[in-house]
Amino acid sequence: MCNNYIFHVHTHRCNHASDECDEKYIEKALQLGASEIVYTDHAPFPGNLFNNRMRYEQLEEYISSIEELKIRYQGRIAIRIGLEIEYLPSYINYYKELKKNNAIDLLMIGQHHYEVRKDFYSFMLEDKSMEHVGLVNAMLQGMDTGLFDVVAHPDRAFRRVKEWTPEIEELSNRIIQKAWKNDIYIEKNYRSMNRKNHYCKEFWKLVPEDERIVYGCDAHATDELILAHDIKTAEIHLNASKKAMHRK
Repeated sequence: MCNNYIFHVHTHRCNHASDECDEKYIEKALQLGASEIVYTDHAPFPGNLFNNRMRYEQLEEYISSIEELKIRYQGRIAIRIGLEIEYLPSYINYYKELKKNNAIDLLMIGQHHYEVRKDFYSFMLEDKSMEHVGLVNAMLQGMDTGLFDVVAHPDRAFRRVKEWTPEIEELSNRIIQKAWKNDIYIEKNYRSMNRKNHYCKEFWKLVPEDERIVYGCDAHATDELILAHDIKTAEIHLNASKKAMHRK
């Protein structure tokens, strides 16, 4: 994959993004010199169980809207239709349905919460001190299904962790090795880089240079679009800045 792509783009349907229309993202991507843009809006669940997701009845319209843009901008920019979604074991048949939809180019695990048991989820727990274990296990289970192409911001699972420990390193290695084994991309997320405790440089030190890495902007507005090449540059500056602060 070349470095002038834009990956991980949300739309107004997720209810926590700009109200700009889908085409505005294409126009901005072209201004930035992108050769490819990948929409990955938050997928709905049947019954509309969770907030800040598109509604189930919007899924068909989301797909048809991006398909129309594919036709309109053919030859100018490659456009992909993706979905970001949590892996919850009770919905395995739903993921299979999404995978069978030929209009959907990719499915991405975005593990913001996990299923503790049927109809009970981690955001309902009072004690979140071990949240990272459940999030990692859910990602691992999802990767083993063969239904997913990318894991979004895997290091964000450790946002509540106060200290890097051998246990955390072992969990990180399990994610990395599982992704490698199943030919799944893992995402370095620009939004995480700009939020406290969401980007974990210790995690990325464990990732081999030849690993399948995709650079995602996690844009929720057109002014948040950024090329993969520029995310790489931003990461270099971020790590250099952290090293300088550590030396002080």
